Parts: sequence; C-alpha cells; structure tokens
Amino acid sequence: MTLHTLAQITNPVLPPSLGGGSNPDVNQGGASLGKLISNLVGALFIAGFLLTFMQLIIGGIQWITAGGDKQALEKARTGITNAIMGLVIVAATYAVMTLVGQFFGIEITNLTIPSFNQ
Repeated sequence: MTLHTLAQITNPVLPPSLGGGSNPDVNQGGASLGKLISNLVGALFIAGFLLTFMQLIIGGIQWITAGGDKQALEKARTGITNAIMGLVIVAATYAVMTLVGQFFGIEITNLTIPSFNQ
C-alpha cells in the first residue's frame, strides 16, 4: 500500500464537498477541513474573551455589593485580577499565533490542508 493509495481512502458518510461519498472532490476536503479548524480556533478565542469579560463584570458586581465586608472585597479583587490575567493570556496567545503564522506564511483565518493530487 503506497502513500498515494492511502490518500484515496475516503469516508462514505461525509458529503463529496468534504472529501467523502462515493465520488469525492479530493481538492475540497482539505479546504473544508481547514475552514473547520480556522472557525474552531476563532470560536475558542471569542469564547475566551467573552468568558474573561463576564468574569470581570461578575467581579465588579461582587465589589459593588460587598458592602464593606473585607472577605467579600478580597474575593471580588481576586476575581477581577484573575479576569485581567486571563484577558492578557488570551490576547498574548492570539498575538503569538498571528506572529508565528506570519513567520511561517500560514493564514490562520483561511487555513487550507494540502491534499495529494493524482
């Protein structure tokens, strides 16, 4: 079994546009998988930013409603600090990913997986 034969293995459950079915489009499978990975990475970054922003809002509400209780203020301060650190980590991860993508010539937002041609 050669590498060329392995490249022709398909999943009949998938539609032809994803490189499956009985008559797959071998050029579309890699592009569709690349879009899926790009969209998943983008969704993870959006979710990370939203979660840190929500934690920041919750920490602010806890700070306002603490009413002078030192333990509640400390809990709110810790939540706000953790949210800011999370925001910095998510932003730094995005910056490093973009920098590495530019260095290697990979577009993360439009990722294509190379396929074998006959």
